[in-house]
Amino acid sequence: MKPFEFKAGDQPWQTGTLLHWYAEVDWSDPTHQALKDLVTTSNQALLDAGFPITPVELQWLHITVDQISIPADQISAESRRRLVEEVSDQLVGIEPFTVTVGSLLSYHSGIIADLSPDEELAALHAAARSGTRAALGDEACRYTWGLQHLTTAYAHAEADSDAAQRILRRVRPSHAPVHVGAVHLVDVTARTRDQSKTVTWDRLATISLGGRK
Repeated sequence: MKPFEFKAGDQPWQTGTLLHWYAEVDWSDPTHQALKDLVTTSNQALLDAGFPITPVELQWLHITVDQISIPADQISAESRRRLVEEVSDQLVGIEPFTVTVGSLLSYHSGIIADLSPDEELAALHAAARSGTRAALGDEACRYTWGLQHLTTAYAHAEADSDAAQRILRRVRPSHAPVHVGAVHLVDVTARTRDQSKTVTWDRLATISLGGRK
């Protein structure tokens, strides 16, 4: 593992905030207790072993549906309104769904959990990307989207990934469900300090899944 580096599109994210489309975890849903246990148990095991990680606080756990790579302060209120309208139109007909979180992986810059199946998440991303492009143009769509995951901790120093993976493999149960019922437009702040890395946000809009025209 090496220290995590925040990205704005394909460039280092140095200052300011960025709008994102996130799927947040609804902690009022009792089915997410298993996810809470998985995340807290695995992070504590790594901290107890001395790994240089910053656990993601439960309220900030999320799945990145897409990043809008234009600085947030350059997107006007009218453009944001149109953005929400365009993405809402694209999301029509996509139903709420559940994906499996796990197994946990010691990645190059922290700890992530694999997400499966992929089809519904890919559909969310395609809808958000299409709506974003219609509202803001290609310049807003420089974020590279790949196999989706849920980040549970960021690395803030170098560490042995293999040793971390051996600890993570002993965490049981190793999987948990997460229900996705909405997509949120959020204004994200990324902070890097000497021994911590954090992502927080202000929620700007919520689009519930399962809508019909």
